[in-house]
Amino acid sequence: MLAAILTPLTLSAQADDLEWSSARRDDLTLWHAQGQLRADSLADHGQGAYDLVSDLIDVSLDDRINLIVWPQGLDPADPALLPDGMSPDGTTLHVTRNSSGDVRNAVTNALLDAATAPYAHAIPLWMRFAMGFWSQGPMPAYFLTRAGSVVILDHEEFYTIEQLEIVPTTWQFRNKYFGQAGGMLSWFIQDWGPEALAELFKTVSDGVPFYDAIEQVYGIPEHKLISEFTKNAERALLLNWPYIESQQQPFYERLNLNHVIAIAAAIPIAILLFFIGKRLFYD
Repeated sequence: MLAAILTPLTLSAQADDLEWSSARRDDLTLWHAQGQLRADSLADHGQGAYDLVSDLIDVSLDDRINLIVWPQGLDPADPALLPDGMSPDGTTLHVTRNSSGDVRNAVTNALLDAATAPYAHAIPLWMRFAMGFWSQGPMPAYFLTRAGSVVILDHEEFYTIEQLEIVPTTWQFRNKYFGQAGGMLSWFIQDWGPEALAELFKTVSDGVPFYDAIEQVYGIPEHKLISEFTKNAERALLLNWPYIESQQQPFYERLNLNHVIAIAAAIPIAILLFFIGKRLFYD
């Protein structure tokens, strides 16, 4: 009963003291109630995620983003608490945790929604989480280690498509879930390139169900997706972000017969020039 009495009073006091700071960037304006420094920092994260993801999947928003980072305990549904001077136009995103990761995830999801509209609901949770991690840089090692243990220890399997629909509640299984999601995305990006990923989301926006779109773009039917990932998991889980760097073969694998002949001919010439130079120097 005491908590029920105090909660409204606490919210009212927070609302009365609320002072929004704003930070404008190229594609978004971020509003924050804990000072200009924090607003600027989070705005940089938001714009950074926008730049990375929009470039990766070739999508942008027609409208600017109004991104509101709410203090804990305030209700984003209350219009009286909205920042003064915020433009009514544009896409408004509400973030209820004061973290750069949540800001980046919100922007990433907005771009995913735009890329797959009007079928954004078709994007599964694991892909949204994977894209959110990608927008932040390298995945935490404990996610990858936990997912990689499936390959190393060989006493369990990766999650099935059906199991990926639900995020586990316990931390060790959640780490495996996130690691598998990130590994699947890195596999897609490295082996097929970002162009195929953009084509995947475009195919979904045309009304093709997500896993049918994967089969169209990547040639992998739904019932083989996890088994094919499992074959590639040991490598995919070790790929370095952003997973699209060139993977050049070792130089000895790139040598052909002409290279070998040229090197063989150059060696005696180099030795001859060395002795001629040595003789001239001492003479």
